Amino acid sequence: MGKLKGLSVIIPIYNVEDYLEECLESVIQSMGTMPNVQIILVNDNSPDGSGKIAKKYAETYSNFHYFYKENGGLSDARNYGLKFVEYDYVTFIDSDDWIQQSYFRRIIDAMESHPDLIIFDWVDVFEDRAQQVVKGIDFEEFIWTVQPSAWNKVYKTDLFKNISFPIGRVYEDVGTIYKLVYLAEDYIYINEALYNYRKNRQGSILSTVSSNINDLYEALESTYRFYQKHDALTTENQQGLCYQYVKLLGWSNMYRQLRFYKYNFWGFYRRMKATRQLIYARFPDWKNNKFLNWNAEFFEKRLGDNYIKKFDDIGKSFFKTLYIIVYLILKNRKKYISPKKPQSAKSNVLRSEKEAFEWKKH
Repeated sequence: MGKLKGLSVIIPIYNVEDYLEECLESVIQSMGTMPNVQIILVNDNSPDGSGKIAKKYAETYSNFHYFYKENGGLSDARNYGLKFVEYDYVTFIDSDDWIQQSYFRRIIDAMESHPDLIIFDWVDVFEDRAQQVVKGIDFEEFIWTVQPSAWNKVYKTDLFKNISFPIGRVYEDVGTIYKLVYLAEDYIYINEALYNYRKNRQGSILSTVSSNINDLYEALESTYRFYQKHDALTTENQQGLCYQYVKLLGWSNMYRQLRFYKYNFWGFYRRMKATRQLIYARFPDWKNNKFLNWNAEFFEKRLGDNYIKKFDDIGKSFFKTLYIIVYLILKNRKKYISPKKPQSAKSNVLRSEKEAFEWKKH
């Protein structure tokens, strides 16, 4: 029997008593009296007062449902919540974040077209600096440039029939979202920030750098194996996988590895050398990746000119790696954002090429 038409929202809960009420109040304010919305609160054996708060809301609002389970982590809580979904669409909200007033209205409207996936922007909220809007997808016409976060998307519930979040690992979103890309035949992008993400909150998993940051490698590798298994390593999927390998391992991962190794720069170099070897093994022609070239503005802002060469130098040799890191430290210390450059003839060519490149899933 198929699911009812509507939207189920899964909110995993663990050690968030200082934030949970703000999260749930934002849900209530955005939802209003909308019918066919189900809120699933999953208490992952939280040791603080979060469970008590969640129970209070479930007792007050008829469409709020409270569930308790033994601690298993974020992925396990999301997977557990999926068992109780009543509706044909599902989404996730992290319990230390909150949503915008227009969240449900914009999503429900998008659901009318029956897409497999709905993607939207969000706001990074920092404790020590100004908030920042983040695009949910780098190029809206190419699904492979979608960000890997689980909470800036709405999914047809059936997509999770044979896909689940990997348990016991961080970067669980990376290990799930890019597998769902294979199943999503069509999607809608909402060019609006509907979600507020507490970036690097003290005590959150990704704000605490430990050896679990290496879970990112397995998340990407399991995705690569998934496409191999389904005989789906088409040119387009190879391009997309390559883009995410380089962007996530060469950029985001690099900074976390640097923090993890601290003064052990030799250890950091060896890790990045292995990273470089992995990228070359999977994608020997990665320097010509279309998405890396199209997203020049993003990478030039962070790495400067010749960003492809700088990516390639990280892990190439000890001294080249050291040079790039010193360069980035000095660049970031300037606290200066260069005025936007006029569009060059080269970027016009790239834009024309991008517009001519038709996305074909298989």
